[in-house]
Amino acid sequence: MVDEEILQQKRYNAFIKVMQTVGGATLTGSVPTPTLELAKALSISIADAWMCLEIYRFYFGESLSKQKFSDLLQSTGVIVLGGGLAGYVGIRLAQAILSEILEAIPIANSIITAVAFGSSTFIVGLAWMAIVEQNYIQKQADAD
Repeated sequence: MVDEEILQQKRYNAFIKVMQTVGGATLTGSVPTPTLELAKALSISIADAWMCLEIYRFYFGESLSKQKFSDLLQSTGVIVLGGGLAGYVGIRLAQAILSEILEAIPIANSIITAVAFGSSTFIVGLAWMAIVEQNYIQKQADAD
């Protein structure tokens, strides 16, 4: 049985991390960077990956290894990882291209790219939280 108070604290810590990363992605996305949009998208993607690693650490108290990552995906029934990663890369590339195209309209570019980068980071964070929490609850139930 999962201790609800501990689970709530883990959720809180993970959600704070998601919101911090969303804030960074939103601010980074809003800064106009002519010809450097791909680099900006790459840096936000690295921050997203770091966020996912931290969320795992909040729930399990340890770093995520390749084996644990594989076990996590198998135990939670996530089969479409390849499609999800391809979709994520496609979204980031589309955001970079859109931002590059919108460089001619400075204010619109900042607003649109900030919302695009921030919202996609938010969705990734919440989805990863759900996957990790489901696995955490399952492991706690198996331990009892």
